[in-house]
Amino acid sequence: MVSEKLNLWYCDTFVSTPWQFFFLILPLFGAFLYGREKYKLAWSLIGVWIAIQVTFSALTNFVFTCSLD
Repeated sequence: MVSEKLNLWYCDTFVSTPWQFFFLILPLFGAFLYGREKYKLAWSLIGVWIAIQVTFSALTNFVFTCSLD
């Protein structure tokens, strides 16, 4: 179990703010580059986005307890 202070900081910083939606720029830009036939860079951006999303989802679902009451 994580400390209450760390849990509160994580929930206030990452879960309850809309900044995480700015990460959607990565796969969109990757799709744009894929259309421009820059496949390596496009898949790199999409892969980075997947890694970030999986990490944040795992932390939110399994490590921290965020109640948005």
